Amino acid sequence: MQTPEESRKRLAMAIIEYLDKAVADNLISTDGAESLEIAKQCISDAFELDLEDDAETKALSLKPFSLDKVFDVYMATQAKLESSNNTAGSSTDKAPVDATPTTNTASGPSDEDRMRADAFKAEGNSFVTQKNYKNAIDAYTRAIDLVSDTAVYYGNRAAAYSQNGEYEKAVADAKQALKIDPSYSKGYSRLGLAHYGLGQYKEAADAYTDGLALDPGNKGMLESLESAKSKLAASTVSDRAASPASPAAQSSAGSGGGFDLASLMSNPALMNMAQSMMANGGLESLMSNPSVSRMAENFRNTGQTPSMADMMNNPELMDMARNMSGSAGSTGNAGATDSGSNSGSSGAGSNPLASLMNNPALMDMARQFMQGNNGGSGSQQ
Repeated sequence: MQTPEESRKRLAMAIIEYLDKAVADNLISTDGAESLEIAKQCISDAFELDLEDDAETKALSLKPFSLDKVFDVYMATQAKLESSNNTAGSSTDKAPVDATPTTNTASGPSDEDRMRADAFKAEGNSFVTQKNYKNAIDAYTRAIDLVSDTAVYYGNRAAAYSQNGEYEKAVADAKQALKIDPSYSKGYSRLGLAHYGLGQYKEAADAYTDGLALDPGNKGMLESLESAKSKLAASTVSDRAASPASPAAQSSAGSGGGFDLASLMSNPALMNMAQSMMANGGLESLMSNPSVSRMAENFRNTGQTPSMADMMNNPELMDMARNMSGSAGSTGNAGATDSGSNSGSSGAGSNPLASLMNNPALMDMARQFMQGNNGGSGSQQ
């Protein structure tokens, strides 16, 4: 990158070269040419230029450009901006500067093409500040038509596409910019914004993370990354809360030998235990149990259902289940017509919980539930 002093010297050299060109093109009279020689000497002295040093003169020269060509491009751009200000939002605005490359594209863009492309980029930037994104896109497109190997042009057009709500095109442009220049950190910022606009928060977070690896101090990308992570976490909880039963449970419910909810609900043992809980206050005891409360609180906070294995291994829940099953068994025997045996009160025949645990359909459902939970919980970090 040039220092301010080098830039001033190059501008002074450009003026001297233009004065030489004006004389060579016979634009100046003989007397005027003598005056320009004096002017050239004054300029070289003022800016400490050694016109006799060929190496310095070549290093500071703008050739093959000349100051008059630069001025022509500037005037054309100004005319375009004035026209767009008078007809803001018009889709028929066209830049007066021709966007046709001056050289065969196979040999690459010429220096003049690059200069004109930069003028279109500046024009596009001006449109962006006016929030005229459609015209900005057009200007960046003309810059790309002239010079297609510059990442900034694609990056700027990606930003304009995003501002205009055309996120898919923005993703494509941002990826092209990074393909041209993988070290272009703004390309990742443009890519993150486009993915964010599409609701693809994981991809947005990944793009911002890659960008911050190149530019760790970029506050804009840091804030955008946090926003994407927040959206990702919120959408994950929402998806879990709104998701239907696991595919395994759904497939088993529809298969002939799998879990049949109607059969389970008509199971006498289950209904006896449910009636017992309603009659003896077991439901209130269940809801006030600390383990049940913790599982309910965890579900509200994370959207994750409790693991069947955890419930089966929880001593408090199992003690409560045994107590309820014993109570349910007593209630069932009191109303039974067969009083010939008391030994069944502790066996599977009179214990509702034991009957349920021995129900193949219920145990199959429990295995599928645990497999479904184990498979789903690892998909998100």
